[in-house]
This record gives sequence, C-alpha cells and structure tokens, in this order.
Amino acid sequence: MGDGDVNSNLLFARSPGDAQLDRAVGQRLSWDKNPKTKAQIENLVRNGMNKELRDRLCCRLTFGTAGLCSAMGAGFCYINDLTVIQSTQVSIVEGI
Repeated sequence: MGDGDVNSNLLFARSPGDAQLDRAVGQRLSWDKNPKTKAQIENLVRNGMNKELRDRLCCRLTFGTAGLCSAMGAGFCYINDLTVIQSTQVSIVEGI
C-alpha cells in the first residue's frame, strides 16, 4: 500500500483484514493526488472507520440520466478530482 509513502506502514497496521477493502484503500491512497481527499481516507483508516471506508471505496460513481450525480468528497463513489479524471477517461475510451 502507498508506494513510497513513509506513513503507509502505519495505515496498513490498521487494516481491517478485508481483502477487498484493503485493495480499495491501497488503490485510493496511491492514485489520489489531492492532499485533502487523501487525508480524509487516511483519517478514516487511522480511526478504524471500516464501514465508512467500505461505503466510500467499495463502489463506483456511475453515469446516470443526469450525468455524474453524487456528493463531493473522498472515495470512489463521490465526486472528486480522481473520479472525474477516471470518468472522463472511460467516456473517451468507450465513446460515451
């Protein structure tokens, strides 16, 4: 988790032992370049907020009839820098 992140060992020590959640946390922390949203996820990990982490990271933001609709915040199911970038890349590739 956290390629080159000096604090990644501290975060991983709080791992819930759920492989899907561990993978999602690792991906989010390594892909998220926004310090504010990254800090939100790190704080949830540090405080053992596994249900909140699962709600934010184990689902994906999807296009609806009105486009992308969600609250802004950290996580794969919220609107933030990373999910907008990922959504636009999928749109271009799939020709949406």
